[in-house]
Amino acid sequence: MRRLYCLLMLTILTPWASGLYTKEYESTTKLPKVCTAHAGCMIGTHMKGYQTEKFEAFLGIPFALPPLGELRFSNPKAFPAWTDILNATVAKDDCVQKNYLLPEPIITGSEDCLYLNVYRPMQTPYENLTVMVYIYGGGWFSGSPNPYLTGPEYFMDNQDVILVTFGYRLGALGFLSTNDANMPGNFGLKDQLLALKWIQKNIEDFGGNPKSVTLFGQSVGAISAHMHMLSKQSEGLFHAIIAMSGTANVPFAITDNPLEQARKTALLCNISKAYEFSTTKLAKALRNISVTTLLNAGDGLKFWHVDHLTNYRPVIESSKWPEAFLTQHPKHTLNKGKYKPVPIMLGNVPNEGAVRVVPIMETKALTSSFNRNFMFLMETFLEFPKHFNRSQLNEKMSLIIDEYFHGRTQLNEKTNQGFLELVSERGFHHPLYQTIKTYVETIDTGKYPLYLYKFNYSGPYTYANIYKGGNPSRNYGVVHCDDLIYLFRAPLLFPDFDKNSIDAEIIKAMVGNFVHFAKYRKPLNTESFEICNIKTFNRRPESICDYQHFTSATSGSFIIKTDNQFNVRRMKLWQQILEE
Repeated sequence: MRRLYCLLMLTILTPWASGLYTKEYESTTKLPKVCTAHAGCMIGTHMKGYQTEKFEAFLGIPFALPPLGELRFSNPKAFPAWTDILNATVAKDDCVQKNYLLPEPIITGSEDCLYLNVYRPMQTPYENLTVMVYIYGGGWFSGSPNPYLTGPEYFMDNQDVILVTFGYRLGALGFLSTNDANMPGNFGLKDQLLALKWIQKNIEDFGGNPKSVTLFGQSVGAISAHMHMLSKQSEGLFHAIIAMSGTANVPFAITDNPLEQARKTALLCNISKAYEFSTTKLAKALRNISVTTLLNAGDGLKFWHVDHLTNYRPVIESSKWPEAFLTQHPKHTLNKGKYKPVPIMLGNVPNEGAVRVVPIMETKALTSSFNRNFMFLMETFLEFPKHFNRSQLNEKMSLIIDEYFHGRTQLNEKTNQGFLELVSERGFHHPLYQTIKTYVETIDTGKYPLYLYKFNYSGPYTYANIYKGGNPSRNYGVVHCDDLIYLFRAPLLFPDFDKNSIDAEIIKAMVGNFVHFAKYRKPLNTESFEICNIKTFNRRPESICDYQHFTSATSGSFIIKTDNQFNVRRMKLWQQILEE
C-alpha cells in the first residue's frame, strides 16, 4: 500500500516524452494526427478501452507558458502556436503538490504542468461531438489529470463525446495572494479558464462542438466548475455544468486574509523581512524560493495535524485588477442570482466527510490527540464565520454537541457516526442545500434547469481505504470520491472490474447519465421528475426536488430510482447555527 501511495502522483514517462516527432517517424506510423488553426499539428496515440478495442488520445498539449521564473505567481499566458509537429503521445507531469491526503505526505510533480489531454472515440468523420471537460479534485493542493488516475476509458466506451482533462496550479503556487495586483491569486482557477479558452479555439479541429461544452468536476473540481458559472470571465466558454460533491459556497471556499497568509508563508520560507516588505518585494522574494521550501512551508499553516486540509484557497479580487476572476464572495453572488446561469446537475454521496473523519477515527494517536483538546479543535475544524463572538460560539457549539454527539465531548465508537454526519453536513450537504435553495429562488429553472443525483451504491472498492492507508476497522458506507470509481478508471488505485459485473453496469449507467446530460441538458429517465423550482423544493418538510438515486439493491445489484428525501431538519438547524 505504501508503494501505491508513492506512485499516486507520478507520471509514466518514455525516452521521447518531451520531444517533437521527425518527419521520418511520422511517415512510418499510423498514429492519429490533428492540425488546428490556432495551435499547430500534433501526433497522438491509441489507448485501449475498457469495453471497446481502442480510442485516440492526444496527451500533454501545452495550453499555457510554463509558470516559471517571473511567471510564478502570475496570471497564466497562452502558449503560442508551434510550427513543428508536437509529440502528444505521453501525459506530462502533474502540477507540483504536497498531498496531505496520503498517510505520509510527499512532494511530487513539476511546476511546468499546464498541459491538457484530449480523448476522442475511434470514428469517422470526426465532427460536432459533444465536449466534456473535467476538473479534478484534491483540495486545491493535490490531484491529477493523468490517465493512470483520471482514466478516460469509460467515457470513450460511450463513443459519443470528446473528453478533455488538464492540469492547473495547486497549493501556494495556485492560490497564494498578496491581495493586490502584484500577486492577485486565483492562478489555479485562471489556468482552468485559459484551458477553457484553448478548447473553444481548437476543439472543432478535433471534431468537437465548441457550442456544446459541459464542464464537470468533483470536490474542489466541482467547486471550481461552479465558480466558473459565477465568474464573468468564463461566460460563453461552456454550456452546462455537473458539480459532484462540491459547490462554490462551501466553508473552505475563500481565503479571508490573503496578505496575512502570504506574509506568514514567506516567514515560514525563512524570508526574514516578510512583514516589512512591500507586496512588490514580497512577491519577488517568493518567486525566488525553491519549490520544495515553498510547499513544505504550508505545514506551518496547519492548526492540528493536516488541518485545515485546504489552506490555500481562492480569493476575492478587485474588479480593477487585470483579469480578475472572483470579484465577489460566491455566497453573495448566489444569493443575488447576479450571474449567467447554465443548466446544472448537482450530485452528492452520503458520507462526504469521510475524507477527513476516516483517518482521524482510524488512527488511535489522532483520536486521542483530538480528544485532549476536543472543544477547541472541533470549533476550529468547523470554520465558523469570523465575526462570531465568544458567546455566540459557545451557544452554537452547544447545539452541535447535543445534536451530533448527544452531549458527549469525545470521539469514540458511540460518537464517530455523529462526527461523520457533522463533517458531511457542514462541509458539503448544507452548502448543497443552500445552493439549490438560492438557485430556485433566483433563477428561472424552466430556462436553466437544475437536476440532482445521489450516489449511494456500495461496491467492492472504496476511497475509505485510501483515506485510511489500508482497510478501515468499520464500514463507512459510500464516501467522498466513491462515485468517481464508476466514471474514471484509476489503475494506480483500484483493479479493473469484471466486464460482465454489476459494477460494469453501474459504470455504463453513470457515464451514460452524464453524457446524456451533456448532450441534451438533462439526465436520463427524467420523465417522472417534477421540475425543480421553489414550489417542488419546499413541498414537504423532509424533502427537496426530485433526484436520481443510484443505490444498492437487496439482491446485490443496484437500482436507479426517483427520490426526494433530504435531512431538511438538519439543514435548517445549520441555518440557525450560522445565523448571527
